[in-house]
Amino acid sequence: MYARITNILFATIFFGLAFVLSSTVAFAQFPTKYKEKKQLNLTKYDRKLLHFGFSLGMNYSDIAVKTVGNIQSLDSVYIVEPKGAVGFNLGIVSDLRMGEHFNLRFIPGISFVGRGMQYTFIEQDSVPVVYDKTVNSVYLEVPLYFKFRSRRINNWRVYIIGGGKFLYDMATKEEVKSDEIILKMKREDYTWDLGVGIDFYLEYFKLSTEVKMAFGLNNLLVEDQTAFTNSIQSLKSKTFLFSIYFE
Repeated sequence: MYARITNILFATIFFGLAFVLSSTVAFAQFPTKYKEKKQLNLTKYDRKLLHFGFSLGMNYSDIAVKTVGNIQSLDSVYIVEPKGAVGFNLGIVSDLRMGEHFNLRFIPGISFVGRGMQYTFIEQDSVPVVYDKTVNSVYLEVPLYFKFRSRRINNWRVYIIGGGKFLYDMATKEEVKSDEIILKMKREDYTWDLGVGIDFYLEYFKLSTEVKMAFGLNNLLVEDQTAFTNSIQSLKSKTFLFSIYFE
Protein backbone atom coordinates (compact mmCIF):
# COMPACT_ATOMS: atom_id res chain seq x y z
CA MET A 1 0.00 0.00 0.00
CA TYR A 2 2.72 2.46 0.97
CA ALA A 3 4.72 1.75 -2.18
CA ARG A 4 1.58 2.45 -4.22
CA ILE A 5 1.06 5.79 -2.43
CA THR A 6 4.70 6.72 -3.06
CA ASN A 7 4.45 5.89 -6.77
CA ILE A 8 1.23 7.88 -7.12
CA LEU A 9 2.76 10.87 -5.36
CA PHE A 10 5.90 10.85 -7.50
CA ALA A 11 3.75 10.63 -10.62
CA THR A 12 1.67 13.55 -9.34
CA ILE A 13 4.79 15.59 -8.66
CA PHE A 14 6.19 14.80 -12.11
CA PHE A 15 3.01 15.87 -13.89
CA GLY A 16 2.66 18.82 -11.53
CA LEU A 17 6.16 20.02 -12.42
CA ALA A 18 5.40 19.55 -16.11
CA PHE A 19 2.21 21.57 -15.66
CA VAL A 20 4.03 24.33 -13.78
CA LEU A 21 6.60 24.69 -16.57
CA SER A 22 4.12 24.39 -19.44
CA SER A 23 1.60 26.78 -17.90
CA THR A 24 4.34 29.33 -17.23
CA VAL A 25 5.32 29.30 -20.90
CA ALA A 26 1.77 29.10 -22.25
CA PHE A 27 0.40 31.83 -20.01
CA ALA A 28 3.07 34.26 -21.18
CA GLN A 29 1.88 33.75 -24.77
CA PHE A 30 -1.85 34.27 -24.11
CA PRO A 31 -3.41 37.55 -25.24
CA THR A 32 -4.23 39.91 -22.40
CA LYS A 33 -8.00 39.59 -22.92
CA TYR A 34 -7.83 35.85 -22.03
CA LYS A 35 -5.86 36.44 -18.85
CA GLU A 36 -8.54 38.65 -17.31
CA LYS A 37 -11.65 36.56 -17.63
CA LYS A 38 -12.36 36.61 -13.90
CA GLN A 39 -12.20 39.21 -11.20
CA LEU A 40 -8.89 38.64 -9.43
CA ASN A 41 -8.70 38.33 -5.66
CA LEU A 42 -5.73 39.52 -3.59
CA THR A 43 -4.03 41.16 -6.55
CA LYS A 44 -1.18 42.57 -4.42
CA TYR A 45 -0.68 39.45 -2.33
CA ASP A 46 2.31 38.03 -4.22
CA ARG A 47 4.18 41.34 -4.08
CA LYS A 48 4.62 41.08 -0.30
CA LEU A 49 8.14 40.28 0.82
CA LEU A 50 6.95 38.32 3.85
CA HIS A 51 3.64 36.82 4.92
CA PHE A 52 2.41 34.43 7.60
CA GLY A 53 -0.26 31.81 8.18
CA PHE A 54 -0.94 28.41 9.69
CA SER A 55 -1.43 24.85 8.49
CA LEU A 56 -3.53 21.83 9.42
CA GLY A 57 -2.78 18.38 8.10
CA MET A 58 -3.07 14.62 8.32
CA ASN A 59 -0.21 12.18 8.03
CA TYR A 60 0.17 8.48 7.36
CA SER A 61 3.43 7.34 8.96
CA ASP A 62 5.25 4.09 8.36
CA ILE A 63 8.73 2.60 8.79
CA ALA A 64 11.24 1.41 6.21
CA VAL A 65 12.71 -1.73 7.77
CA LYS A 66 16.02 -3.31 6.85
CA THR A 67 16.45 -6.69 8.53
CA VAL A 68 19.63 -8.66 9.06
CA GLY A 69 20.49 -11.23 6.40
CA ASN A 70 19.88 -14.33 8.52
CA ILE A 71 16.77 -13.14 10.30
CA GLN A 72 15.04 -16.52 10.45
CA SER A 73 17.88 -18.02 12.46
CA LEU A 74 17.79 -15.37 15.19
CA ASP A 75 15.73 -15.97 18.31
CA SER A 76 13.02 -17.74 16.33
CA VAL A 77 11.99 -14.51 14.56
CA TYR A 78 10.36 -15.46 11.28
CA ILE A 79 8.78 -12.26 9.95
CA VAL A 80 9.17 -8.54 10.76
CA GLU A 81 6.58 -6.20 9.22
CA PRO A 82 6.00 -2.45 9.69
CA LYS A 83 2.55 -1.11 10.53
CA GLY A 84 1.55 2.42 9.57
CA ALA A 85 -1.02 4.67 11.23
CA VAL A 86 -2.77 8.00 10.74
CA GLY A 87 -1.85 11.12 12.69
CA PHE A 88 -2.17 14.89 12.35
CA ASN A 89 0.01 17.99 12.05
CA LEU A 90 -0.15 21.66 13.07
CA GLY A 91 2.20 24.34 11.79
CA ILE A 92 2.95 28.07 11.67
CA VAL A 93 3.87 29.45 8.24
CA SER A 94 6.51 32.08 7.50
CA ASP A 95 6.96 32.72 3.77
CA LEU A 96 9.72 34.83 2.19
CA ARG A 97 9.35 35.98 -1.43
CA MET A 98 12.57 35.35 -3.38
CA GLY A 99 11.32 36.19 -6.87
CA GLU A 100 8.36 35.88 -9.20
CA HIS A 101 8.32 32.09 -8.98
CA PHE A 102 10.33 31.19 -5.86
CA ASN A 103 9.58 31.36 -2.14
CA LEU A 104 11.47 30.23 0.95
CA ARG A 105 9.16 28.72 3.56
CA PHE A 106 9.80 28.09 7.25
CA ILE A 107 6.98 26.07 8.83
CA PRO A 108 7.77 25.03 12.44
CA GLY A 109 5.10 22.85 13.98
CA ILE A 110 4.12 19.78 15.88
CA SER A 111 3.05 16.36 14.59
CA PHE A 112 1.39 13.42 16.29
CA VAL A 113 2.62 10.18 14.76
CA GLY A 114 1.68 6.55 15.40
CA ARG A 115 3.43 3.53 13.87
CA GLY A 116 4.64 0.11 14.88
CA MET A 117 6.12 -3.25 14.08
CA GLN A 118 4.60 -6.71 13.89
CA TYR A 119 6.86 -9.66 14.76
CA THR A 120 6.04 -13.28 14.01
CA PHE A 121 7.92 -15.80 16.14
CA ILE A 122 8.03 -19.57 15.63
CA GLU A 123 7.97 -21.25 19.02
CA GLN A 124 9.25 -24.73 19.85
CA ASP A 125 5.93 -26.33 18.96
CA SER A 126 6.13 -24.66 15.49
CA VAL A 127 3.10 -22.50 16.26
CA PRO A 128 3.52 -18.90 15.03
CA VAL A 129 3.06 -16.22 17.69
CA VAL A 130 2.50 -12.58 16.68
CA TYR A 131 3.64 -9.61 18.76
CA ASP A 132 2.64 -6.02 17.99
CA LYS A 133 4.92 -3.25 19.16
CA THR A 134 3.55 0.29 18.80
CA VAL A 135 5.53 3.53 18.95
CA ASN A 136 3.65 6.81 19.47
CA SER A 137 5.63 9.98 18.85
CA VAL A 138 5.02 13.69 19.30
CA TYR A 139 7.46 15.51 17.05
CA LEU A 140 8.60 19.09 17.19
CA GLU A 141 9.34 19.85 13.53
CA VAL A 142 11.71 22.45 12.10
CA PRO A 143 11.39 22.39 8.26
CA LEU A 144 12.81 24.64 5.58
CA TYR A 145 11.38 24.44 2.05
CA PHE A 146 11.83 25.98 -1.38
CA LYS A 147 8.60 26.58 -3.28
CA PHE A 148 8.52 26.92 -7.08
CA ARG A 149 5.25 28.42 -8.35
CA SER A 150 3.70 28.55 -11.81
CA ARG A 151 2.28 31.76 -13.21
CA ARG A 152 -1.03 32.74 -11.69
CA ILE A 153 -4.07 31.70 -13.73
CA ASN A 154 -7.06 33.76 -12.60
CA ASN A 155 -7.34 32.89 -8.88
CA TRP A 156 -5.11 29.84 -8.62
CA ARG A 157 -1.64 28.51 -9.35
CA VAL A 158 0.21 25.19 -9.06
CA TYR A 159 3.49 24.72 -7.19
CA ILE A 160 6.25 22.24 -6.40
CA ILE A 161 7.80 22.22 -2.93
CA GLY A 162 10.94 20.52 -1.62
CA GLY A 163 13.46 20.69 1.19
CA GLY A 164 14.21 19.04 4.50
CA LYS A 165 13.40 19.15 8.17
CA PHE A 166 14.69 18.26 11.63
CA LEU A 167 12.39 16.41 14.03
CA TYR A 168 12.66 16.04 17.81
CA ASP A 169 10.48 13.40 19.48
CA MET A 170 9.13 14.74 22.78
CA ALA A 171 7.43 11.42 23.65
CA THR A 172 10.23 8.98 22.94
CA LYS A 173 10.95 6.04 25.26
CA GLU A 174 14.57 5.82 24.13
CA GLU A 175 15.91 6.11 27.69
CA VAL A 176 13.00 4.47 29.53
CA LYS A 177 13.77 1.38 31.59
CA SER A 178 10.85 -1.02 31.83
CA ASP A 179 10.18 -4.64 32.67
CA GLU A 180 8.06 -4.80 29.52
CA ILE A 181 9.95 -5.18 26.25
CA ILE A 182 9.18 -2.09 24.18
CA LEU A 183 10.34 -0.97 20.78
CA LYS A 184 12.48 2.14 21.22
CA MET A 185 13.34 4.75 18.62
CA LYS A 186 15.85 7.57 18.70
CA ARG A 187 14.74 11.04 19.64
CA GLU A 188 16.14 12.91 16.60
CA ASP A 189 15.27 12.39 12.95
CA TYR A 190 16.07 14.13 9.67
CA THR A 191 14.01 13.92 6.49
CA TRP A 192 14.01 15.18 2.93
CA ASP A 193 10.58 16.18 1.65
CA LEU A 194 9.03 16.59 -1.78
CA GLY A 195 5.48 17.56 -2.71
CA VAL A 196 3.04 19.37 -4.98
CA GLY A 197 0.15 21.72 -4.26
CA ILE A 198 -2.33 24.33 -5.49
CA ASP A 199 -2.77 27.91 -4.24
CA PHE A 200 -6.32 29.30 -4.30
CA TYR A 201 -6.73 33.08 -3.98
CA LEU A 202 -9.96 33.74 -2.12
CA GLU A 203 -11.52 37.09 -1.31
CA TYR A 204 -9.79 37.61 2.05
CA PHE A 205 -6.99 35.01 2.25
CA LYS A 206 -5.08 32.40 0.28
CA LEU A 207 -6.00 28.73 0.74
CA SER A 208 -3.55 26.01 -0.35
CA THR A 209 -3.84 22.23 -0.53
CA GLU A 210 -0.69 20.13 -0.64
CA VAL A 211 0.45 16.50 -0.70
CA LYS A 212 3.99 15.64 0.30
CA MET A 213 6.27 12.69 1.05
CA ALA A 214 8.93 12.76 3.78
CA PHE A 215 11.77 10.22 3.75
CA GLY A 216 13.84 9.70 6.90
CA LEU A 217 17.64 9.84 6.73
CA ASN A 218 18.48 8.80 10.29
CA ASN A 219 18.53 5.21 11.56
CA LEU A 220 15.99 5.33 14.40
CA LEU A 221 16.77 1.90 15.84
CA VAL A 222 17.82 1.76 19.50
CA GLU A 223 19.62 -1.54 19.98
CA ASP A 224 18.80 -3.06 23.35
CA GLN A 225 19.93 -6.65 22.65
CA THR A 226 16.44 -8.14 22.61
CA ALA A 227 14.81 -10.37 20.02
CA PHE A 228 12.89 -7.34 18.79
CA THR A 229 16.03 -5.41 17.80
CA ASN A 230 18.61 -8.13 17.07
CA SER A 231 16.72 -9.03 13.90
CA ILE A 232 16.77 -5.45 12.56
CA GLN A 233 19.60 -3.56 10.91
CA SER A 234 17.90 -0.18 10.50
CA LEU A 235 14.59 1.65 10.86
CA LYS A 236 13.85 4.79 8.84
CA SER A 237 10.72 6.88 8.79
CA LYS A 238 8.39 7.30 5.82
CA THR A 239 5.50 9.74 5.97
CA PHE A 240 2.75 10.80 3.56
CA LEU A 241 1.25 14.20 4.39
CA PHE A 242 -1.84 16.05 3.27
CA SER A 243 -1.91 19.69 4.41
CA ILE A 244 -4.19 22.70 4.13
CA TYR A 245 -2.64 26.18 4.49
CA PHE A 246 -4.38 29.41 5.45
CA GLU A 247 -2.26 32.45 4.60
